[in-house]
Amino acid sequence: MALSTAPPQTDFRALRDAEFEYVARSPYLNAASVGPLPERARRAIDAYNLRRSNPHALRGADFEPTLVRCRRAAAGLIGAGEDEIALLPNTSFGVNLAAQCLPLADGQRVIVSDREFPANMYPWLALRRLRNVQVDVIPADARGNPDEARILEELARGDVGLVALSVVQFTNGWLADGETIGRACRARGAWFVVDGIQALGQLPLAVAAWNADVLATGGQKWLCSPFGTGFTYVRRELVGRMEPRVVGWTSMAASADLERVLDYREEWVPGARRFEVGAQPWQDYAGMAESLELLEEAGPAQIRAHVLALLDPLAAFLEERGVEIVSDMRPERRTGIISFRPADAAGAFRALSQAGVGCVLREGAVRLSAHLYNQPEDVATVMNVLDGWMPR
Repeated sequence: MALSTAPPQTDFRALRDAEFEYVARSPYLNAASVGPLPERARRAIDAYNLRRSNPHALRGADFEPTLVRCRRAAAGLIGAGEDEIALLPNTSFGVNLAAQCLPLADGQRVIVSDREFPANMYPWLALRRLRNVQVDVIPADARGNPDEARILEELARGDVGLVALSVVQFTNGWLADGETIGRACRARGAWFVVDGIQALGQLPLAVAAWNADVLATGGQKWLCSPFGTGFTYVRRELVGRMEPRVVGWTSMAASADLERVLDYREEWVPGARRFEVGAQPWQDYAGMAESLELLEEAGPAQIRAHVLALLDPLAAFLEERGVEIVSDMRPERRTGIISFRPADAAGAFRALSQAGVGCVLREGAVRLSAHLYNQPEDVATVMNVLDGWMPR
């Protein structure tokens, strides 16, 4: 008899009890802004800082091995190789890396969708001043999401050198069809740069399936990692073609031998590590490694299924009450973000906030973002508050 290869089911309630004690005290549905640190990450950071306070206790494993562990966990999360991961502090740094270093011919076009989060807009707009390329902002569709049909049409013209796109839109959780866009980019010889910060941690994403050339993310949201941590994936075949614009001493192979750092050999370290600049916040990457490993243990596919099941009753409730759901509820477009717009969105937000529900207002809608630590009672509280607040 064949043995089952299905992964064990994650007990998300037990996981919350063990790792996210504080979010159990009041419904927190705001992972799209800030994800809480799991206990294992907090303990790792505290332990590192305790050793740092007594520098005699610092050990060799506290430095490069800590970064190696974090790169390995990041690579596993997106199906990449460790040599394709650079530990960078935020999404903006990674997007700027792509904007400044990817080879583009004079006169080529860069296209980005309107209504992208600013971290995935300003670095491209800056290219109008910094490089001899044309940057076009493609109007969003009627629902305010990237117009994928228009992006494909633009690619078919043959003069597009790069497409920048978020996996998940921050306003409403809309999930892009990155596989189709990525295939079109690869077929047309255009680079595909992906902002993954609203996706990684809440759903599975394989960079190979997307044909992504660069993917940038910060760690502070769905990755439940410390502020100032993040990583950028650079496709292996591209690393050697991207000349770093910001050079750190650790980017150079000669610096690996601390007894010979004055050799000053201009030879890059292998892989995407060449894009890392100088000393790292090792204590925070020790925490990030713990958080990434926790997410891999839980399983991104299981996390997504858990979160969508939590939000199903809320979606039904809103539909029954005639409240506009801004998010696209088609299965292939859904994520852990649900945005809705009652007649008085600001009033609904105030009512939820006063009841202790962590949420935000974005673009005139209430945005809730559930993650692996949320449970049915969190969503029940939201519905109870709205039920009491909405006019009959």
